[in-house]
Amino acid sequence: MKGSVRSSRRSQAHSWWVAIVLVVLMTACAVEEPEGPVGSDDWQVPGLVDRSGEPIKVPTPDPATGRTLDVTDFGADPDPGSHDDAAAIRKALDAAKPGDEVLLPAGTYDLRSTDPADKSANIVLRSGVDLRGEGQERTVLLTSLDGKDGSRVIRGSGIHDVIVADFTITSRHDGRLGDDPNDGDAGGGPMYGIYIGAHKGKASSRVLVENLGIRRFERHGISVKASREVTLSGNHISEATAVGPGGQGYGIAIEGSADQHDPDAGNDSRHNVVIGNTFDGRHLRHAILLQFPTHNNLVAENTIVGSHLDVIDLHGEGEYLNEVRDNTVIGGKQAGIALGNSGGYKNKHDASGHGNWVHSNDLIGNRQGILVILGTPDTLIEDNRITAGEDSKAGIEVRNAPGTELSGNYITGGTDGFWSIRLSKDRGADGRGKGIPSGIRIESNVIRQAANGIRIDAGKNLSMVENVVEDIDGVELRVADGIEVSR
Repeated sequence: MKGSVRSSRRSQAHSWWVAIVLVVLMTACAVEEPEGPVGSDDWQVPGLVDRSGEPIKVPTPDPATGRTLDVTDFGADPDPGSHDDAAAIRKALDAAKPGDEVLLPAGTYDLRSTDPADKSANIVLRSGVDLRGEGQERTVLLTSLDGKDGSRVIRGSGIHDVIVADFTITSRHDGRLGDDPNDGDAGGGPMYGIYIGAHKGKASSRVLVENLGIRRFERHGISVKASREVTLSGNHISEATAVGPGGQGYGIAIEGSADQHDPDAGNDSRHNVVIGNTFDGRHLRHAILLQFPTHNNLVAENTIVGSHLDVIDLHGEGEYLNEVRDNTVIGGKQAGIALGNSGGYKNKHDASGHGNWVHSNDLIGNRQGILVILGTPDTLIEDNRITAGEDSKAGIEVRNAPGTELSGNYITGGTDGFWSIRLSKDRGADGRGKGIPSGIRIESNVIRQAANGIRIDAGKNLSMVENVVEDIDGVELRVADGIEVSR
């Protein structure tokens, strides 16, 4: 019965978004618009849908049907501490044809050299050729890359139809791991474990990265930039060597491009799937991060224990219409899920984009379960289960976030000072995103056995409908003087 209710709510939410699309289309028919390039505003429904709002299934590569090329036949030695094995792996990849698979038998492969055509990478992927080990803990790639800017253990640029699976990537870095988010001088190992990106404006697509272990990297465990239809599944990421400003210590990063304006462009970042991965966040700045105008991605069913900053972070650079659902986030020093970001080392952040959908997540012991700030508009937050801990400040906190809807969330727990739902003034970030909550709807939430209920310190055009607030230790409802709330 519980699953049926949850499914029904998702269906209702999706129908709500489809209704918006129909209104937009009817309006477009009534008003003659000049012809011009298609822009991002044509996408109106969150998650894995096409431009019309119809659900899609993200394609993944077919399993290899050709030959299996064993890297030991090309001179690789699976014993640890051997000569350079990277050259032999590259020879096997060069010998492979589309449909073939390059096999890394169980053992440890020492990657001491880089590709002759790309000094930043040990291994460069080829379209149509899979790279597979014999198990996440049985096959290990051990790189000697150490602190070199832009360095990547495995790179794929403009590739398609590739599976990378069943091994661990780590480095010879033996220094301390990242533990200070303000330390910009820490680091070591490769910048990226796996980097999937575009080539000459052409996105990578139909790539599956599954059952990898990635640790002892500096910037991103897995980085997907300006690409689409990339699925990341069953990977375990931990032990970044740095968690400082400027992009260090991200477990998985899905990025658009700063100049991405047209969804028809070759570098449009969309329809990527981050599903069923696990993260040990003790040495991660963020576990999962979406940044720049990447859209219509799915982040689902991941299990994350802690991180130094917001665990799942929409990074305040226009990320829109993404779906974040059924994740379990335990602990962490800041928000479990955050939309909007006040930082920015090179690019100054502020609001995430419109229409992101955050639902059905289990958020346990976070500082804030969900935080929406700096002008992020029209976020739908529903059916999340939030359990506060001793250090939690808010279950859901909304600042300057016009049009946010909170519906059907269940919030419990907390100690003195914790508020289940809180609306407050946004002070902005150096003037960016300053404002108050507006157009916020709080409907059908259940707050039970919590320290405090709902607190509204600022806002306009606010409504509260059919919420249940009971068995509260402290205050059920606090509304600041002068603020009107329709009920």
